Amino acid sequence: MSLPRQIDEEQDLECEITFDSTIEDDGEHIFYPIEGEFLLMIFGAYKHVGRKIHPVSCTFPENCYIQCQIPEDPLLSLLLLPTCPPEFTPTQKITEEYKKILNVNAKGLLLPEEEKLFLWIMTANEDAIAFEDAERGTFKESYFAPYIISTIPHMPWVHKHHPITPGLLPRVMDVLKLKISAGVYEQSQSSYRSSWFIVEKKNRKL
Repeated sequence: MSLPRQIDEEQDLECEITFDSTIEDDGEHIFYPIEGEFLLMIFGAYKHVGRKIHPVSCTFPENCYIQCQIPEDPLLSLLLLPTCPPEFTPTQKITEEYKKILNVNAKGLLLPEEEKLFLWIMTANEDAIAFEDAERGTFKESYFAPYIISTIPHMPWVHKHHPITPGLLPRVMDVLKLKISAGVYEQSQSSYRSSWFIVEKKNRKL
């Protein structure tokens, strides 16, 4: 791919950079230069028509339908609310530190007894609360059947992901291990390999 011509220091800085009309073809995508500002290279890209993926009209297989069911009435397992709720007692998950972070009655809209009742409900149902990704879990298959993506016979695609700098590699591995422990990611022997990338947020988290 041709790069912009080098600009002489004595030349007017407001001049336009011209791109060579040569385009680059990697077999799947075509890259072509488009007009950009000073010292800024901008390239467009599009796929060959024969390489594009299009949906196919066909009958949806019966075994791919999502089955939603309720194996038992959840109302039967609800605890009875106490008329005189006890004082808050820290648990292994909802500690005194998390209680301060939640700041339940910040605006003072609840009465003291109502605030104690709210905290009692939280501690009694703490398994449904997740403070970390590893505690999030997934839907039970007894309620929601796994999603199955129906396909037709085709060649599995293999896309390389963007390179990761060595300095970010340990943090990326920590994120992947966290997603695996939470059940979001699973080990797979699939022929597919999709490209992915990471984004560093303002708080330096990935």
